[in-house]
Amino acid sequence: MIMDPFDPENVGLPLVKEVADIVTVSHDHPDHNAVEMITGPVTRASTFVINKEGEYEIGGVEISAIKTYHDKVEGAERGKNLIVYVRMDGVNILHLGDLGHKLSEAQIEKIGSVDVVMVGVGGVTALETDEVMELMKDLQPSYIIPMHYKMDGMTDVFSKKHTLQEFLDKNKFVVTGEPVHKIKLDPDNLPDDTQVLIMNA
Repeated sequence: MIMDPFDPENVGLPLVKEVADIVTVSHDHPDHNAVEMITGPVTRASTFVINKEGEYEIGGVEISAIKTYHDKVEGAERGKNLIVYVRMDGVNILHLGDLGHKLSEAQIEKIGSVDVVMVGVGGVTALETDEVMELMKDLQPSYIIPMHYKMDGMTDVFSKKHTLQEFLDKNKFVVTGEPVHKIKLDPDNLPDDTQVLIMNA
């Protein structure tokens, strides 16, 4: 599964064309919707693209796509955003896309238990750090994986985004170890207290 593939020319960072059985797209912006970067499926006849609200089960993977907004005015400025909740191998993963507002109590209740949250921390066009912190208190995940922040080499489109370090300087949770390229999660051995897990690109 690949979530929110991006257009390398728009972002300014490399993304190798990949294969995937499932692709999720949180919203129709080029730094999130580059489905053309996925060249085919792995085990299915074709790649299944999730870009609409709904409940899905594909190859034993349960996925809920919930409509939210990319701003605080119900999409009037930046449109809709899907948050994607994945249940796979006993682990519950929530990808927030470019969420731009607080989640309602009903949405948090619908999501339920969360082990890993992937959340944008670059602010400006999404949640700011204090808003991220408040949301994490509501969701109480084992791990927070920061994403969608300014990095060296990115195009001017992202010049106003905050860096990862700016987020970490204000972050109230423990940062676990050094950045990693991949991680294997054991649902029976997740931390009780929320930790920030930094992934290398």
